[in-house]
Amino acid sequence: MLPLLRILLIEQDPATLKELSTNLEKTIPNFERSDVDIDIIECIELKQALKYVEEDGDIQAVVLSWDVLNNGERTYSRFIEQLKGIRLELPVYVIGDDTKGLEIVNESEEIESFFFKDEVISDPEAILGYMINDFDDRSETPFWTAYRRYVGESNDSWHTPGHSGGASFRNSPYIKDFYQFYGRNVFVGDLSVSVDSLGSLSDSTNTIGRSQESAAATFEVKHTYFVTNGSSTSNKIILQTLLRKGDKVIIDRNCHKSVHYGILQSASLPIYLSSILNPKYGIFAPPSLADIKQAIEQNSDAKLLVLTGCTYDGLLSDLKQVVEFAHQHGIKVFIDEAWFAYSLFHPSLRHYSAINAGADYVTHSAHKVVSAFSQASYIHVNDPDFDADFFREIYSIYASTSPKYQLIASLDVCQKQLEMEGYKLLNALLNHVAEFKQQMASLKHIKVLDKQDFMDIFPHFSGDNMGHDPLKILIDISELPYSLKDIHKFLLDEIGLEIEKYTHSTILVLLTLGGTRSKIIRLYNALKKLDSGKVKLATSMRRTRLPENLPAIDLACIPSDAFYGERESVPISKSNNRICAGLVTPYPPGIPLLVPGQHITNEHIEYLKELAGQGLTIQGSFDGEIYVLKGKVKSQTYV
Repeated sequence: MLPLLRILLIEQDPATLKELSTNLEKTIPNFERSDVDIDIIECIELKQALKYVEEDGDIQAVVLSWDVLNNGERTYSRFIEQLKGIRLELPVYVIGDDTKGLEIVNESEEIESFFFKDEVISDPEAILGYMINDFDDRSETPFWTAYRRYVGESNDSWHTPGHSGGASFRNSPYIKDFYQFYGRNVFVGDLSVSVDSLGSLSDSTNTIGRSQESAAATFEVKHTYFVTNGSSTSNKIILQTLLRKGDKVIIDRNCHKSVHYGILQSASLPIYLSSILNPKYGIFAPPSLADIKQAIEQNSDAKLLVLTGCTYDGLLSDLKQVVEFAHQHGIKVFIDEAWFAYSLFHPSLRHYSAINAGADYVTHSAHKVVSAFSQASYIHVNDPDFDADFFREIYSIYASTSPKYQLIASLDVCQKQLEMEGYKLLNALLNHVAEFKQQMASLKHIKVLDKQDFMDIFPHFSGDNMGHDPLKILIDISELPYSLKDIHKFLLDEIGLEIEKYTHSTILVLLTLGGTRSKIIRLYNALKKLDSGKVKLATSMRRTRLPENLPAIDLACIPSDAFYGERESVPISKSNNRICAGLVTPYPPGIPLLVPGQHITNEHIEYLKELAGQGLTIQGSFDGEIYVLKGKVKSQTYV
């Protein structure tokens, strides 16, 4: 199976269309491209052309005959706008009267290039060569191509790592099975940073630098940086780049814990936005737009706003409104979009994309839902005031001087896939989900939660124009007469499904770029068996529910002062009126209950007791004890 360069040719005169198409077809063999298939689709009507673009993700170029006399510039400009609304990355080549060329180009900024129609008819090689060259540029993988070539040369290893291309494994009777399991390429591809030609990750040189530039073009940002130790590190790099001691930062309370740790490391002062928790399902929604605006207005001296662009359960904020309001008050916006890296590449998701919304900084966990290796992450920068030199110093604090080249290569090919077939893959997955939901509607006890359910659950969903990522399939199992443990075991045994996340009443299934229709069918089959009761599981009517209200955060001091202060461990029951020195987070729902610097009240203690009684995991609690500032109570603090 080869890559496919499919060209959509649009011309309203049937005779001219046929002539253009025939001449282009005859020219294809001249390029002797055995590494790619090239074909052409003919189209007369603009409406039909849009339908082709929507339905056929293999279209990689559009040639539009600009007939000014018949339609006028505005019609074609509108068409290009609609086409880009579907496929942002799709190049459009215009052919027309050369005397009108400058006027045509001025009508739209989205035109890739212009060609004189008569020349295209008589000498189609020029435009075809241009399109092939653009196709090659878009599908380029600067680092992966050079890396694969270097590894293939089989040079002697006189540098780190110490296994010397796997020799220490191959020649050992004790650990050669490790080599055999992974295979030769893993070991010969494990290189030292001594390979200058491949470049430096910390300095963005040579092929690594070019690969990052290519990714920035794909994601439509000014700068993209590769990170090889996860978005947890990416988040901390951004926070320490932007914040100084005592700086105010407005953050969503239920941000990932890496954001909370980044706050500690920057010694900044967080202003927490309230979490909106639904106790029935154990899921939370992003903060309301009203709460965000109020926090910004009350803290107009804040340096940064940090939000989660897509919650674990797929709930989406209308970030355009947020970014515009924050920028009006001179506040930068950083969006942790770990679970939504594909958002820019499909029109049904793009409105909720952080990049599309104009956020200054965005992080993507490229391994979570798209095709990079674990720990691979992108940092995207659009901040006009970006301090690249200071950023690199902070980056160097966190980055290893011996990064894993396989991770860098996976980030390179990941962006290529999103550029060349992101729309196609996402379109197929969204269609699979729609089919799955349609079938699930017939079940009696299990249901897939959708936008209407979220509108009913969260009052601000409709008013704030929130959305939901359909590829986060949240399934309500609260009406099943089985324990969560037994349901989990059944799904694992039946279809090998390791549940991504679960609460007392839901399970979350992620559909990623590696998802297939057959996997969805297997999931439906297993859920149908559970729903019908045709399973050998013991019934259990025990039902749990999270407490109704999540106690508020009341800081007694800057979190870093508490975290790095002298601490002691005390039983949770005896922590009333003390100052918390660690992060205490119950799972589910994964929202921090206590943060460093927080004044602990009886309300927090009772909340933790209730969760502990349900057997929930409480991170930050050790054998029923938590860390507090030594010898300090609320009345003694220095706020």
